[in-house]
Amino acid sequence: MLRWSPNFFLEDPLTVYLRHLSAVLVCCSMAFGQAAAPMPPQAQPGSAAAAAPSTAQVPLDSAVITLKGVCYPAAVGCSTVVSRSDFEKIIQVVQPQMPFKMQRQVATGYSQLLSMSIEAKKRGLENSPRVQERAKIAVMQALQRELVETVQEAAGKISDADVEKYYNDHKSNYEQAEMQRLFVPNAPQPEEKGDRKVTAMGTKAGTKAGAAAKAGTAAKTTVAKPVATEATMKALATKLRARAVTGADFAKLQVEAFTAASIKAAAPDTKMAKVTRATLPPNHRAAFDLKTGDVSEIIPEGNGYYIYKMGAKSTQPLDDAKNEIRTALKGERMQQAMEAISKMGAPELNDAYFGPAEAAAPRGPGGMAGHPSSPQKAPEKE
Repeated sequence: MLRWSPNFFLEDPLTVYLRHLSAVLVCCSMAFGQAAAPMPPQAQPGSAAAAAPSTAQVPLDSAVITLKGVCYPAAVGCSTVVSRSDFEKIIQVVQPQMPFKMQRQVATGYSQLLSMSIEAKKRGLENSPRVQERAKIAVMQALQRELVETVQEAAGKISDADVEKYYNDHKSNYEQAEMQRLFVPNAPQPEEKGDRKVTAMGTKAGTKAGAAAKAGTAAKTTVAKPVATEATMKALATKLRARAVTGADFAKLQVEAFTAASIKAAAPDTKMAKVTRATLPPNHRAAFDLKTGDVSEIIPEGNGYYIYKMGAKSTQPLDDAKNEIRTALKGERMQQAMEAISKMGAPELNDAYFGPAEAAAPRGPGGMAGHPSSPQKAPEKE
């Protein structure tokens, strides 16, 4: 199950390190979160493996983990027992939707954690100053997680009236259209080397031509076709757009563009079904304002030029958009609530102790924080 991560706003490396359960249990939880949905168990021919046992057959107060000889205070013949009820509480904290087959791994990790903590108590380590400080931070981290989950639950309480209002207020977001998109590479793909090899001394015949020369046969010379350049590809994009305006088939125009760029791969499908404004790249969204049958201007971006043609437009019905709206509303409310909470605790740090704050990292593409690979030189004045 994909869940909103509470780490986004509040956690730092220290609290991550001191999670309130243990590294063992959290690793089990993370492994489940990253794993694909398990396939239903299938019986293998000749296999003696039985289906997963029914937990209903085990009473809540029955032992599911027993550590013989491990207890505090120590006593001869003693045992530490974890009941089904206690173990399921642990699972609810770690990952409520954890597959049953993974719970055995958690039980093994928890048993090790329990044994080591009991041994630490026997040595009086619970009174260690380090343990006391770690316990304080672990409690704060547990409270933080509880707060985040409580806020998340509150953010998920969305009424049908909330959904309908959001839909009406953002109706343009639910417009959808049939569009066509043409991509023209801005540079040709380097042609593969054939039977001619370029060396420091010039061009010499390759394997086949060399063999023919040895046999006394003159090697054929192929007349090279004109090589496309960035300038010719840009000019081609202009010509293809003009033809698109007159009604030319986008699929055929796409093949021409790839052929001109010496791209051997099959041309991509130009048809785009049920496109929304949000599904287009930010720099392409103006194309969504086109009227049916109109062709966009050339949009240069990345490694080529893009041209759109608008088809039929429609509006997604409210019933079809409800799940998407609930997800959007929950995300917005969650973010607003967590930002408000995080602003309450904006720290004032003593620069005399910590030193001055570092300059903010430069923003990279898409607004992401990043670092330039080399110092950027100021543009020269013309």
